[in-house]
Amino acid sequence: MESQGQQSQFGRNGRAFALLFFLVFLIYSNTFQASWHLDDYHNILENPRLKIENLQPQSIVQTFYASFDRGLYSKNKIYRPVVCLSFALNWYFGQDNPFGYHLVNIGVHFITAFLLFLTILALFESPNLRRRYRGSEYFIALLAAALWAINPIQTQAVTYIVQRMASMAAMFYIAGIFFYVKARLDDSRAARILFYLGCCLAFILALGSKENAVLLPISLILVEFIFFRDLSRPLTRWVFFAIIAGGVIFIGVVGALLFINGNPLGVLNYSHRPFTLPERLLTEPRIVFFYLSQIFYPVATRLSIEHDISVSTSIIDPWSTAFCIIAVLIFYWHLLFF
Repeated sequence: MESQGQQSQFGRNGRAFALLFFLVFLIYSNTFQASWHLDDYHNILENPRLKIENLQPQSIVQTFYASFDRGLYSKNKIYRPVVCLSFALNWYFGQDNPFGYHLVNIGVHFITAFLLFLTILALFESPNLRRRYRGSEYFIALLAAALWAINPIQTQAVTYIVQRMASMAAMFYIAGIFFYVKARLDDSRAARILFYLGCCLAFILALGSKENAVLLPISLILVEFIFFRDLSRPLTRWVFFAIIAGGVIFIGVVGALLFINGNPLGVLNYSHRPFTLPERLLTEPRIVFFYLSQIFYPVATRLSIEHDISVSTSIIDPWSTAFCIIAVLIFYWHLLFF
């Protein structure tokens, strides 16, 4: 019986794999010859450190230092080595032909969608969701992954070649969550160790793709408390928010030490910006709501690289500032006390 159940699950996962593959490659099938744009040039086409002619260790290592800064490629700091290596391999096999780059980008998007499907399916086995949606888990997981994969908001990350940085970070990010969930669900100690190691490796690879993946530990804390802990207990909720707050502060300090010239207070320096720190904090809730609206209203004109968003100069200027701040506060109040 167990073998039949495993075969049935493998068959269902195989059908999901085929469906997501078909959807992703059908939707992006007209982008294989899309041209190079903007940051593609100085990050890839004009980057001498990515134009490798062989696969010797020395050539591979030089791709790890492919940062572009103020018109120079002379930095000695490692820069997103996982993605830069993938660009270098694309160059090695296809030079400046965009086909191979787009093929990899679309493949990364497809793998991410399938990993998302597996992750959601695994979450339905967690204590807080188990037997809650009996019989609908497969449909919900597949529908969620399909809607995520085909949403127009993803087009920039997939078709804009250099944005593979964001796509690969997302792929390893979701892989890290998947391995963590599998580790929490498995009864075998050896399997749990392997899954935790996979989670750590995914975290390293995500960081090597784009620095914002540093938030993965925060996401794992969220997964732990939301799906594996009893949040109906007030003490659990307070511990949860204390850990989240401490984690955010810790990651902020470490990130500043690593990426802002070793000065944690460097993020507070806004002398070089056209807005102040308070104005940025006031504007952020509006930005969050704008990004959420793009998911549900993904019109092409709203998916540009740059957005003409006015800065909030006070709580009532523009009027949407107060509305968005109140909405965010209500959301957190609900999580904390209900």
